[in-house]
Amino acid sequence: MPELYLRLLARIMTPVLIALSIFLLLRGHNLPGGGFIAGLMAAVSLELQILSTGDFHIRRRIGRFMQPAIGIGIAAAIVAAIIGYLNGGFFKGVWWNLALGPLHIDLGTPQLFDIGVYITVIAVTSSFLLGLSQSAERT
Repeated sequence: MPELYLRLLARIMTPVLIALSIFLLLRGHNLPGGGFIAGLMAAVSLELQILSTGDFHIRRRIGRFMQPAIGIGIAAAIVAAIIGYLNGGFFKGVWWNLALGPLHIDLGTPQLFDIGVYITVIAVTSSFLLGLSQSAERT
Protein backbone atom coordinates (compact mmCIF):
# COMPACT_ATOMS: atom_id res chain seq x y z
CA MET A 1 0.00 0.00 0.00
CA PRO A 2 1.54 3.29 -1.07
CA GLU A 3 2.05 5.89 1.61
CA LEU A 4 -0.01 9.05 1.78
CA TYR A 5 2.98 11.35 1.23
CA LEU A 6 3.90 9.48 -1.96
CA ARG A 7 0.39 9.92 -3.34
CA LEU A 8 0.49 13.62 -2.48
CA LEU A 9 3.92 14.00 -4.08
CA ALA A 10 2.69 12.25 -7.23
CA ARG A 11 -0.34 14.51 -7.40
CA ILE A 12 1.84 17.61 -7.23
CA MET A 13 4.86 16.49 -9.27
CA THR A 14 3.18 14.68 -12.19
CA PRO A 15 1.85 17.86 -13.88
CA VAL A 16 5.17 19.60 -13.26
CA LEU A 17 7.13 16.73 -14.81
CA ILE A 18 4.79 16.51 -17.82
CA ALA A 19 5.06 20.30 -18.39
CA LEU A 20 8.85 20.08 -18.16
CA SER A 21 8.80 17.15 -20.56
CA ILE A 22 6.77 19.08 -23.13
CA PHE A 23 9.03 22.12 -22.69
CA LEU A 24 12.13 19.97 -23.34
CA LEU A 25 10.46 18.41 -26.39
CA LEU A 26 9.52 21.76 -27.91
CA ARG A 27 12.80 23.41 -27.00
CA GLY A 28 14.31 21.00 -29.14
CA HIS A 29 16.53 20.08 -31.84
CA ASN A 30 19.12 22.86 -31.80
CA LEU A 31 19.25 23.48 -28.04
CA PRO A 32 19.67 21.03 -25.16
CA GLY A 33 16.55 18.94 -24.98
CA GLY A 34 14.72 16.95 -27.57
CA GLY A 35 12.73 13.77 -27.86
CA PHE A 36 14.89 11.38 -25.86
CA ILE A 37 15.34 13.35 -22.65
CA ALA A 38 11.76 14.62 -22.81
CA GLY A 39 10.51 11.04 -23.17
CA LEU A 40 12.55 9.96 -20.16
CA MET A 41 11.09 12.84 -18.15
CA ALA A 42 7.54 11.78 -19.06
CA ALA A 43 8.39 8.17 -18.17
CA VAL A 44 9.61 9.36 -14.75
CA SER A 45 6.18 10.91 -14.17
CA LEU A 46 4.55 7.59 -15.09
CA GLU A 47 6.90 5.74 -12.73
CA LEU A 48 5.89 8.12 -9.97
CA GLN A 49 2.27 7.21 -10.68
CA ILE A 50 3.13 3.49 -10.63
CA LEU A 51 4.85 3.87 -7.26
CA SER A 52 2.06 5.95 -5.75
CA THR A 53 -1.04 4.10 -6.98
CA GLY A 54 0.31 0.68 -7.92
CA ASP A 55 0.85 -0.80 -11.32
CA PHE A 56 -2.69 -2.20 -11.68
CA HIS A 57 -4.24 1.26 -12.15
CA ILE A 58 -1.63 2.42 -14.64
CA ARG A 59 -1.73 -0.88 -16.52
CA ARG A 60 -5.52 -0.61 -16.76
CA ARG A 61 -5.37 2.99 -18.02
CA ILE A 62 -2.49 2.98 -20.50
CA GLY A 63 -1.10 -0.56 -20.66
CA ARG A 64 -2.91 -1.53 -23.84
CA PHE A 65 -1.59 1.55 -25.64
CA MET A 66 2.12 0.86 -25.10
CA GLN A 67 2.77 -1.53 -28.00
CA PRO A 68 0.90 0.56 -30.61
CA ALA A 69 2.64 3.71 -29.33
CA ILE A 70 6.05 2.14 -30.00
CA GLY A 71 5.03 1.54 -33.60
CA ILE A 72 3.57 5.03 -34.01
CA GLY A 73 6.73 6.66 -32.66
CA ILE A 74 9.02 4.64 -34.93
CA ALA A 75 6.75 5.35 -37.89
CA ALA A 76 6.91 9.12 -37.21
CA ALA A 77 10.72 9.01 -37.13
CA ILE A 78 10.81 7.01 -40.37
CA VAL A 79 8.42 9.44 -42.05
CA ALA A 80 10.73 12.31 -41.06
CA ALA A 81 13.66 10.47 -42.66
CA ILE A 82 11.69 9.71 -45.84
CA ILE A 83 10.53 13.33 -46.23
CA GLY A 84 14.15 14.48 -45.92
CA TYR A 85 15.32 11.84 -48.39
CA LEU A 86 12.71 12.87 -50.95
CA ASN A 87 13.85 16.49 -50.64
CA GLY A 88 17.51 15.93 -51.33
CA GLY A 89 19.21 14.00 -48.56
CA PHE A 90 18.75 11.42 -45.83
CA PHE A 91 17.43 13.16 -42.70
CA LYS A 92 17.61 16.53 -44.41
CA GLY A 93 15.67 19.16 -42.51
CA VAL A 94 12.58 20.27 -44.39
CA TRP A 95 10.70 23.24 -42.95
CA TRP A 96 7.17 24.58 -43.38
CA ASN A 97 6.01 28.01 -42.30
CA LEU A 98 2.52 27.89 -40.81
CA ALA A 99 0.81 31.29 -40.56
CA LEU A 100 -1.99 31.52 -38.04
CA GLY A 101 -2.97 35.18 -38.23
CA PRO A 102 -0.14 37.24 -36.73
CA LEU A 103 1.55 34.11 -35.38
CA HIS A 104 4.09 32.36 -37.61
CA ILE A 105 5.21 28.87 -36.64
CA ASP A 106 8.07 27.00 -38.28
CA LEU A 107 7.43 23.27 -38.37
CA GLY A 108 9.84 20.74 -39.78
CA THR A 109 11.10 17.23 -39.97
CA PRO A 110 13.39 17.63 -36.92
CA GLN A 111 10.31 18.19 -34.75
CA LEU A 112 8.57 15.21 -36.34
CA PHE A 113 11.60 13.05 -35.62
CA ASP A 114 11.78 14.32 -32.02
CA ILE A 115 8.08 13.60 -31.50
CA GLY A 116 8.60 10.07 -32.82
CA VAL A 117 11.52 9.52 -30.46
CA TYR A 118 9.48 11.03 -27.59
CA ILE A 119 6.56 8.66 -28.12
CA THR A 120 8.83 5.64 -28.53
CA VAL A 121 10.89 6.37 -25.41
CA ILE A 122 7.77 6.89 -23.29
CA ALA A 123 6.20 3.66 -24.50
CA VAL A 124 9.31 1.47 -24.21
CA THR A 125 10.37 2.83 -20.81
CA SER A 126 6.86 2.64 -19.38
CA SER A 127 6.39 -0.92 -20.65
CA PHE A 128 9.68 -1.87 -19.02
CA LEU A 129 8.74 -0.20 -15.73
CA LEU A 130 5.31 -1.84 -15.72
CA GLY A 131 6.98 -5.21 -16.30
CA LEU A 132 9.41 -4.58 -13.45
CA SER A 133 6.64 -3.65 -11.05
CA GLN A 134 4.62 -6.71 -12.02
CA SER A 135 7.54 -9.08 -11.41
CA ALA A 136 8.33 -7.34 -8.12
CA GLU A 137 4.77 -7.93 -6.89
CA ARG A 138 4.96 -11.65 -7.73
CA THR A 139 8.01 -12.10 -5.51
